[in-house]
Amino acid sequence: MEGHQVQALYDFTGEPGTAELSINAGQILTVIRDNVGDGWCEGVNQSGKSGLFPAAYVQLVDTNAPAPPMTGSTTSSQQGTGDYWDDDWDDDSEAGHDPQAFPNPVNQQQHQPQQAVQPSSQPVYPDYADSISTHAVHSVISERPISNVPKKNTKFSTLIKSGEDSFLMGTKIVVVPDNERVFIDENEEGRCVWVPAIDTYNCVVTSPKKESKLKGLKSFIVYQLTPTFNNIQVSRRYKHFDWLHERLEEKYCFIPIPPLPDKQISGRYEEQFIEHRRTQLQEFVDYVCRHPVLCRSRVWEHFMTCTDEKRWKAGKRQAEKDELLGVNYFNVLQCPDTPLDPVKVDIENDAFAKFINGLDPVVKNFMAMAVDQSKKHQVLYKREFQKIGQSFISLGFALDADDNSRGILNSALKVTGDAYNEIGKLYEEQPKFDWEPLGDKFHIYRGIISSFPDVISIHKSAVQKRKDSERLVSEHKMEPQQLRELSHRTDVIARALMAEETHFQREREVHIKQAMKNHLTEQIAFYKKIVNKLQEALNAYDG
Repeated sequence: MEGHQVQALYDFTGEPGTAELSINAGQILTVIRDNVGDGWCEGVNQSGKSGLFPAAYVQLVDTNAPAPPMTGSTTSSQQGTGDYWDDDWDDDSEAGHDPQAFPNPVNQQQHQPQQAVQPSSQPVYPDYADSISTHAVHSVISERPISNVPKKNTKFSTLIKSGEDSFLMGTKIVVVPDNERVFIDENEEGRCVWVPAIDTYNCVVTSPKKESKLKGLKSFIVYQLTPTFNNIQVSRRYKHFDWLHERLEEKYCFIPIPPLPDKQISGRYEEQFIEHRRTQLQEFVDYVCRHPVLCRSRVWEHFMTCTDEKRWKAGKRQAEKDELLGVNYFNVLQCPDTPLDPVKVDIENDAFAKFINGLDPVVKNFMAMAVDQSKKHQVLYKREFQKIGQSFISLGFALDADDNSRGILNSALKVTGDAYNEIGKLYEEQPKFDWEPLGDKFHIYRGIISSFPDVISIHKSAVQKRKDSERLVSEHKMEPQQLRELSHRTDVIARALMAEETHFQREREVHIKQAMKNHLTEQIAFYKKIVNKLQEALNAYDG
C-alpha cells in the first residue's frame, strides 16, 4: 500500500544505470508506488534515495506512522476509457503507466505466479536472488491490486456471493442448450474423467508484427492464430487474450485457467521480447486446445475463428452477457447418478490438496532456477568464457614478440582463445533453446497449481452445506428429499473437481515429461558443440 513502510527481507543489488534501488536485509523503506508492475515497487530508503526494488524481497512493517511526503512522486495511473474492445483503448500502457517512465527492471524475463508470493525465510530463495528479482511477482503490499498482473483468484468468494446455495438447493432453474452440456464419466480405474471432445485440433500462434493507428500515435503487436480445423488465420492483440482470459475465469469456476504471459512496463517492441511472448502465448493456447472442456468453449471458439468485425463485437457482447457462469455452470455438467462415498471423496481430495500445497513452492523455486540459469548464460557465463578466450589470445600475441618463435604454438593459442570466445557466444544463445522453453512450460503449470486451492475450496464449501443440511433433517427442519437432491448436486461438484484432478495428472505425465526430454536433448546438443570447439582448438596444436 502506497505510503506504508516495508522491511527488506533479503539483500538486493540494483543494476547500475537503471532505476533499481539497492537494499539490504533489515532496511526500512517507504513505498511510493506499489503498482509499478512486474512485481516491482517504487520506494525511498532512510537516506532519501528512491528507486525500484522487488516486492517479493520486502514485507509490511506494522506501523501507523504516515509516510513522509515524497517530492516528484505520483500515484496516478492511466485508465482506459470506453468499451474494452474499442479501437480507442490501447494496450501501450499495459502496466497502467507511461512505458518510458521507468527502464525495464526485469531484463526481459517474463514469468509470474498467479498468486501473491510471500518471501520465504528458508535459505533456498536467496540462493536464487538474481533470478527471483527477474520474476514478475505480486506485490506483498496487497491492499490494492497491481494493475498489470493477473489478479489473485477470487472465483470461490464470487461463487459464494453469487449464490452457491441456489445450485445446491435447486432453487434457480437454468436452461442449458444441448451444445453446452459437458459430460463426466468414470474410467476403468473408477476415476472421474472429462469425456473428451470428438475432434481434436491445434492452434498455432505465428507472425507477430507491429501495427499502429491514429497516424502512428498508438502502436501494438498483432499475433496470427491459425486453428488446424479450418486453417483460417485471425489477428489478435494481447489485450484480446486478456479479455478472453477474464471470460474463461469467470465462466469456469471449477477449472484452473492457465496464465497469460506477464504484462510489461517497457521494451514491448523489442524483437526478443515479442518472440518470447509469442512462445508463451503458444503455451497458453496449447493448454486450452488440450483441455477437454476449454477446447469446446463458445467464447474460445469465437476468439480463434471470428474474422468479421461486426460479428466479433456481437460475439464479445454475447459472451459478456452469458448466464452460464460460475455457479450456474454446474448445471451444464452431466454426471453418473451413482452416489459417491463422501468419506472416500474427502480422503482423495485432501490427499490431492496436500500434494498441491507441497508442489506449489517447489515449482516456484524451479521457475526461479530456470530464469536464473537463463540470465547467467546470457551475462555471467558468456562474460567468463570471453575473459578466458582473451587471456589465451593475449598470451599468443605476447609470444609473437619472440623472434625465435616457430609460430605454431602462438597460432594455436589464438585458436584456443577464439574457441572460448565462440563458447561464450554459444552460452548467450542457448537459453532460448532449453531454459526459456522449460520456464515457459512451468509458467503455465505454476499458474494452474496456484489456482487449485480455490477450486478445492468450492467443493469443501458444498460438503459443509451438506453437513448443515443433514443436521437440519435430523431436527426435522428440512425434508429428506431435499437432502438427497442436495447430495447429488454436491456429488456433481465433487466429480468436476476429481475430473480436473485426473486431467492435471495426465497433463503432467505427458507434457512435463516431453518438456524435460526436449530440454535434455538441447542440453546434449549444446555441450556437443562445446566439445567440438575444444576439439578444434586441440587439433591446432598438432599444426
